[in-house]
Amino acid sequence: MGNKLKEIPFEKWPQLRDLYRHLIDSPSCYNTIQTFIDWYSLDPNVPLTIYTPSDEWDKDGTYIAHLPPLDYLYCNTLKDDLSDLVHGLNCFDNSNMVAGFQERLLPAVEKHFLDSGLTREQFLSVGAEWKTISREKALNFNTVLPNNTTTKDLDKSHAEQINDVWPHKSQDSLNYVKHLIKYNKSVGIFEDNNLVAWCLIEPLGSLSLLQVEESHKRRGLGKLAAKLISKYLAENNAPVAAAVVFGNVASRCMFQQLGFKANENVYWTFRV
Repeated sequence: MGNKLKEIPFEKWPQLRDLYRHLIDSPSCYNTIQTFIDWYSLDPNVPLTIYTPSDEWDKDGTYIAHLPPLDYLYCNTLKDDLSDLVHGLNCFDNSNMVAGFQERLLPAVEKHFLDSGLTREQFLSVGAEWKTISREKALNFNTVLPNNTTTKDLDKSHAEQINDVWPHKSQDSLNYVKHLIKYNKSVGIFEDNNLVAWCLIEPLGSLSLLQVEESHKRRGLGKLAAKLISKYLAENNAPVAAAVVFGNVASRCMFQQLGFKANENVYWTFRV
């Protein structure tokens, strides 16, 4: 990492998290750091380290979380000046995806990729609407299952099926799916013991990888899976959010029908 970065020890992660309490409904803020705390509490050997390039991280909240097996970085800062964040990101090579960050950080993240020697044609920033709903509304969701269906948590045996139909799958995305199933709550809807719909929770703490098998679409199962995860988050007093990729009209309409409102944009940037 070089001498620009210092590790923030686990016992200080709650202090970092609490700096973002006023941004509890925003991506890569309070709930993301709480997710990391939950992972480490579950498994102290989880492959995750939180670094800072700032001598005053306990005031400005500047952090970069690194998931080496997945080549993912999560980052944020409360400072308007993004230069420290750029310096910190530049301690990593451009093989890492910078994931789930607020739109205001986009110039810093893209500068990191440019500083790494890539041209603008060699990396891509994918945006999504960050949609939220009040915990009160999520608690009141009707989650009655249709006849002949059951629901239960997913396990690693379901990872390949989930990855195979994920529109954003990549060469390494199966490991990402396995990681989420291992460390986060998930829900699968089963018919005759066959997995037909599911929803996971990504590191941002939001709904993710919501999918329905083609043979079972237009039965409301995707909406039901979203409700089940939303209700779980609300019952655990966590913000309820979903990132809907720009242009995904069907997903945007479904979340609007459920009462989710878009309040900002969130981005993922990676080398292509």
